[in-house]
Amino acid sequence: MSEFKLSYCLLPLIFIFFMLTSCSWIENTTTTTEDSSIRFTSFVNPFIGSKGNGTSHSEGNTHPGAVTPWGMVAISPQTFDFNTMHLATGFRSGEDKIYGFSSVNLSGVGCPAAGSVPFKFSSRPFNTATRGSSFSNQTAEPGYYSVFLEDEQINVEATATTRSGIYRVNLPKGKNTIYLDLNAQQGHVKGGVIEAYDQTSVAGYQLEGYFCGSTNRNNVYFNVAMNTPADSLFLIYENKTTGFKERLDDKPSGIVYEFNNTSPKTIHIKVGVSFVSIANAKANLDAEQTGFDFDSIRQKADQTWEQELSKIEIRSGSNDDRTVFYSALYRSLLMPFTFSDYNGEYIKQGSKEVGIADGYTRYTAYSMWDTYRTLHPLLTLVYPERELDMVKTMIAMSDESGWLPKWEIFGTESNLMVGDPASIVIGDTYVKGIDQFDVQKAYRAMIKQADQEEGNIFRRGLKEYKALGYIPMDGVVSDVSNFQWNNGIIWGAVSTTMEFNLADYNIAQVARLLEKEEDYKKYMNRSMSFLKLYDPEYGLIRPKNKDGSWYEPFKPDQELWSEMNFGLRGGPGFVEGSAWQYLFSIPHGIDSLKNKMGEEKFLTQLHTIFNDHHFDMTNEPGLGFPFFYNYTRKKNFSTSQKVHELLGKHFSNSVNGLPGNDDAGTMSAWVVFAMMGIYPDTPGNTNYQIASPSFENIKISLNRDFYTSDRFIIKRSGPKEGYINKISLNDSVIGYQVDHQCIAQKNAVLSIKTTERQEEE
Repeated sequence: MSEFKLSYCLLPLIFIFFMLTSCSWIENTTTTTEDSSIRFTSFVNPFIGSKGNGTSHSEGNTHPGAVTPWGMVAISPQTFDFNTMHLATGFRSGEDKIYGFSSVNLSGVGCPAAGSVPFKFSSRPFNTATRGSSFSNQTAEPGYYSVFLEDEQINVEATATTRSGIYRVNLPKGKNTIYLDLNAQQGHVKGGVIEAYDQTSVAGYQLEGYFCGSTNRNNVYFNVAMNTPADSLFLIYENKTTGFKERLDDKPSGIVYEFNNTSPKTIHIKVGVSFVSIANAKANLDAEQTGFDFDSIRQKADQTWEQELSKIEIRSGSNDDRTVFYSALYRSLLMPFTFSDYNGEYIKQGSKEVGIADGYTRYTAYSMWDTYRTLHPLLTLVYPERELDMVKTMIAMSDESGWLPKWEIFGTESNLMVGDPASIVIGDTYVKGIDQFDVQKAYRAMIKQADQEEGNIFRRGLKEYKALGYIPMDGVVSDVSNFQWNNGIIWGAVSTTMEFNLADYNIAQVARLLEKEEDYKKYMNRSMSFLKLYDPEYGLIRPKNKDGSWYEPFKPDQELWSEMNFGLRGGPGFVEGSAWQYLFSIPHGIDSLKNKMGEEKFLTQLHTIFNDHHFDMTNEPGLGFPFFYNYTRKKNFSTSQKVHELLGKHFSNSVNGLPGNDDAGTMSAWVVFAMMGIYPDTPGNTNYQIASPSFENIKISLNRDFYTSDRFIIKRSGPKEGYINKISLNDSVIGYQVDHQCIAQKNAVLSIKTTERQEEE
């Protein structure tokens, strides 16, 4: 199938042609350098996004912890007292204390989860009452973190492998304690069990659940080994176990190791993690670490990051620009993360049964309402071997649970957000040539999700959608206070309709490639039903009732719906946004919408979104909007101007360098594409929209197991915010899109020539 897809590469080019004619983090300076020996890891600032800018929804929720690409283990500091609270991030820059260090952490998510296997280090008299320590000399780089706890006079370092981590803790002279406190994870549910221990080891499990109000319930198993025996130890019994049926009041929730040092002493602590069993946690640890060689593990982590980051080479440009870029690429490689153990075992979707990932890596933490837009397309292009395994994981989840995932976490479906994003991810991956999975099985799962009404909690409102072409506002919609993720109530009738449209478009594209003509026509027709909600009076997509009348009152700029549970927001009919912020959130139908509106109205509305401050860089529905100028006569300047304006305004080399929640790498992947000057605006379509790149020369290494070339080069001559006056692919002039299959050809070079801005027509 891949060879067939590559063979028609020149057709889109011909079409476009006719369209045209008819190390430790130290703050960097902005010096421009070009050095082939420089390491790309030196341009990663893990603290970016670890602080908000003081406005609503501005927290990036990233962490600076030690983690490897797609790693199960991420050792990161806790700047909050999680014995008494929960939060979507364990670390925030600007806080004045560190309370502990946890070993499993998510990056850039909006709800509390993980923060598992938390250690606390102290040289003061032990007390279970939480007390943090002031700190200094905090350092972070890919795969490594260190800090000095001033109140304790203890230095803590951490590094990691995929499924394990290791601490190097320098304890001062005198009495010191190392406390593993299973009540101190950052999620809603607190507690766990110490099951086995001695002077140098401890094993058990920690409870996990209630992610974003969902019903997930999981155990995180651990096995810990120290290189130095403690002088004494004792157990703590303070299990809280809120929200779980099992009562653990008589089980130890923590263990304290005491060291009576006659002189300063360095302790190494290794942690193995598994979601299957304690035995697997130990097996993971033993397989990925031998001895207690901290420096060797740190070096391997650094080498692994360098290998992955170097797949996109940028050798020149300002240090700040490269730091923004490589830090974004770094954050794009954190989630979804490894779920299967070293032996291939994992917990099957929605059960306690153990499965085997045979020949592939199983992943977890799929925030797909977010990630289908940018993250998965980035992996498809640059890391297709990872994307392939993620698709295989999704198909296996469907085998096990009966349904494709939406927002899966730790082997459980939370059913968060709206739409049917798995079909979008699978469709986009497949049409771009990654087909080394059971396509027929995947297609059957997509069809079931799209058509089966019984038991289908993934497509709420499906019956009305199939009958009317849209979900009406006078049905079971979300303007009620009893909304729950699994009770069938629909959040955002219009937004959900548009999400179903895009999913159906992707199903249609798979059907086309499988030569299922009737299915192709059916789902393509369904994918365009958003046009029924277009109101020419407003020039907007607008909610409707069952009888076809417009929903009233209609306030196009309304964004908040304060009476909803979980703090959810959105104007009536919309999810986390307003009618303005959803106008163009049907990328597969942009041309049809433009034809219905007329180009002048289309352009006016696009200008209005930006000029009247309707655009929201912190949220997903509008991420493609700045690239949609390419569909108008303003494409030769406006797209690049708007993209660079947004990059400069919202993304910087600073702790508040993200405009909002990173959403599991979605915002970061947007930055990567935007700075490269290519953007996958329509999942399921192989074209990238073109803008002026931030750099003069970009080399993307391609995996020859998936593509016929080993590299794709993007070149820019002229100012980055200039007027584009020529775009060529391998010396052939093209328009403002480039096809995915074409850039995977041998020695593909995309050249973009710009000049100083000219007067627009």
